[in-house]
Amino acid sequence: MIRVVAFMLVIVMLGACGEQNNESASEEIREEGVIVHIEKSDTFEGDYLLLTLPSLENTNVLNKTREELIKLAQENNGAFYVVTEEKYEELNLAVGKTIVGYYDGEGESDPPVRFTDKIEVKSSSD
Repeated sequence: MIRVVAFMLVIVMLGACGEQNNESASEEIREEGVIVHIEKSDTFEGDYLLLTLPSLENTNVLNKTREELIKLAQENNGAFYVVTEEKYEELNLAVGKTIVGYYDGEGESDPPVRFTDKIEVKSSSD
């Protein structure tokens, strides 16, 4: 009888763990940011790296080097987004545009690298 109860308990626990993993895997995170730097990726062939900051309020990004922009991103919860060349051209992405990126995971770098095919242009500073 104890073996049956123990077995049932293990089955219930495994089922609950599997259910929790499925829920978290399907959740997309939505982040908004302003593009402050764009470069063709050396690591991801044919893709672009977009460096974004959550806000440009009280921040001057003009005439900043790549390293200075990365430092700003580290200090202000910025992120890199990896986008395909197709998506880059389709959305006409440029520095100063506000984007909304959806992702379900990110690299452990600082600032983090997020892979997404779901990205929207919210506004432009032009």
